[in-house]
Amino acid sequence: MTEHIFAPKITDDIIKMHEDYFVPSIYAQWAHHVSELSAIELGQSVLDVACGTGTLTRAAKLETGFKGNVVGLDIDEKMLAKARKLSPDIEWQSGTATELPFEDDQFDRVTCQFGLVLIKNKVSAIKEMLRVCKPGGLVSLAVWAPLSHAKAYNTLIDLARRFAGFKAANELSIPWSLGANGKMDSLLLSAGANEWVCHERPGVATFPSVSSFVEIHLRAAGAFHEIERSIFQDLLKAAHKELSPFVIAGGKVAASMDANIFLIRAE
Repeated sequence: MTEHIFAPKITDDIIKMHEDYFVPSIYAQWAHHVSELSAIELGQSVLDVACGTGTLTRAAKLETGFKGNVVGLDIDEKMLAKARKLSPDIEWQSGTATELPFEDDQFDRVTCQFGLVLIKNKVSAIKEMLRVCKPGGLVSLAVWAPLSHAKAYNTLIDLARRFAGFKAANELSIPWSLGANGKMDSLLLSAGANEWVCHERPGVATFPSVSSFVEIHLRAAGAFHEIERSIFQDLLKAAHKELSPFVIAGGKVAASMDANIFLIRAE
């Protein structure tokens, strides 16, 4: 099975939070970018790896039309159950990124939106995605740009470190670990890729308030219930002051979340 460097326990509450906050605030906009850059066409076959509840998978289905074949694959059955409920017309399959249950050269496009960072053996996962992609097809990998591009998140992670400890801060920072200069290039070379381009795209995640921005991310990192109530209140007090530069009209928090989208040509 694929090993994950950090895999919070997926509960009904986590999935609801994912759909209520993370999808509209973050993943929906990137599904559009990744789908567009992948040049998905009518009638093509597409595999979306680590699909979660299927935000990108559904965007791909819109591009392929009725004659296309789109498959969403994820390791978590609860995520897949939600995906099936949202889009029963799409094929959803359980599986791991390092042992894809498909034949060689099966798909015109293979996508993975922000899931690679959670897989321990990233090189094996990339090799598998290249294996199942048809010669001349594209593998599209979206990863977050360096954390320095996400100043609100930098502030949040510093707050977590000071009030909740290094473990919580480290788990919050994991999504940006593939943004370091040359990191993805090294992984792609190790996976045997020969031709790729990287597209940098800016993005903004908007959350209802400072309090929700802090609590939602701590819950997602599995750290919220480990913080004493009084300490959490101190954290929130500091957060309202230190995150104030990112507060916009209506008290919402607008946090930059830039991404790099790598397009790898399969051979």
